[in-house]
Amino acid sequence: MKNFHSIENVINLITRVVILMVFAGFCSCANQQPPGGGDEDKTPPKVKIITPKPNSVNFRGNTISFEFNEYIDRRSFQDAFRTSPQVKGDIEFSWGAKDVEVRFPKDLDKVDANKTFVVTVSSALKDIRGNAITEPFSFAFSTGSMIDMGAISGKVYGAGKNVTSIFAYDLSKSYDPTLNLPDYSTETNSEGNYTLTNMSAGRYRLLAVIDDDRNLLYTGERESYGVLPYDIDVLDSATKTNADLNMKLIGAVETVQPELDITKYFKDSLNIVYTSIEYNSLTVLPEQSIFIFFNRHKPTREYFTQSLKITDENGTPERVVYNWKNDSLVEIFSANRFASNRKYNITFPIKTGIDTIYNFSLQFRTVSVNSFGELKGRVSSEYTEFVITDQLVKIELTAPALIPLLKYSFESRDTVFAYKNILDASYNLFSYIDKNNNSSYDYGNPLPFDYSEPFVFYPTPINIKGGWVVENVNINFVR
Repeated sequence: MKNFHSIENVINLITRVVILMVFAGFCSCANQQPPGGGDEDKTPPKVKIITPKPNSVNFRGNTISFEFNEYIDRRSFQDAFRTSPQVKGDIEFSWGAKDVEVRFPKDLDKVDANKTFVVTVSSALKDIRGNAITEPFSFAFSTGSMIDMGAISGKVYGAGKNVTSIFAYDLSKSYDPTLNLPDYSTETNSEGNYTLTNMSAGRYRLLAVIDDDRNLLYTGERESYGVLPYDIDVLDSATKTNADLNMKLIGAVETVQPELDITKYFKDSLNIVYTSIEYNSLTVLPEQSIFIFFNRHKPTREYFTQSLKITDENGTPERVVYNWKNDSLVEIFSANRFASNRKYNITFPIKTGIDTIYNFSLQFRTVSVNSFGELKGRVSSEYTEFVITDQLVKIELTAPALIPLLKYSFESRDTVFAYKNILDASYNLFSYIDKNNNSSYDYGNPLPFDYSEPFVFYPTPINIKGGWVVENVNINFVR
């Protein structure tokens, strides 16, 4: 009897251990946890083996597989996984330790015979420590005897740090980006560059979208977008380059005019007055206005206009014009323009208490006539529908390092240009063909579709030096 109870106890103990082991295994499968110990892992995952091998032909079956160098966050892989063309139906994911098998509903060779499939894993992919890949990776295989080799590459401007999806639509089919999935898709890398690969020959329309819901559709009036000034004819085994897109940001907070952005103003030592120019600034233009923001102790408008004085280095007063933006922000400028290369001082008192006065002073010097340079260059275009000599070309120069932001806008109806009186600074150049003559860049529209205006972001900063001429700035509108 004693032996029977002993055996029974042993059986119960074994049963409990087995149950605990099964439960632990279930929990470990349900909740991925990073292994403990060692240095913190900050390295993004890498794929080691892909089956089928990239550029394989005559593919048969309904499964492909990936093996990674570390444990992958499974949900992120499922979100990141894409195929072009999109495979319809429910896709299953079967996981091993560091590998995954992707199973499609039907054999791909029976669904699309003689078709090149492009598999893309987007930058949503992370390891179990949250390290995301820096740019998408993709590979192609074919259910036929040949791989499509057409490609499109370019850059997306204006998206900031947002990862942007690139959608390509075959125009031999119905085009509606709000309802139809793209025929090909990819994402930009950290530099804003993208490449669509292994495309079949045909005519395509491209759309850039900040696809927040990752549904591969464009949600009108909510998602930021960019469209090209043209559609693209993809040829077999050829790459169309420079297919650049300029993003129109939707739903963002209204952009504050640069000169009104007080976060970039210069503070006085007591944090009472902010100004749009720095104390002892040497880059004030003769026609430039100055913004003054009262962070504390706002004076009345009457008191301020009666007490403010602007005098030059000889003590000669300037007549001042006031433009109040609100009770805390005022724009002032000389009624007769400041003289070049002259020192000025702005002074006014502020009551900070019943018997306390704070005397504010701001000194600056205007630029000399030798502080301006000249810009010369040429304009050319590959757009046969736009003749440069008949079409208005807008050229904008922006000096982002200067506060307030300095911007020049020029117009050209010739193949050559020369612009003088540009302040010594480093500039970014943006140019566009103003095809509707409204003096504003038009981004186009995804639906109802409208092409954007052709544009150029000059690839390098343009450094203007006082008394010098910068030549050979060539603006070429490619397509």
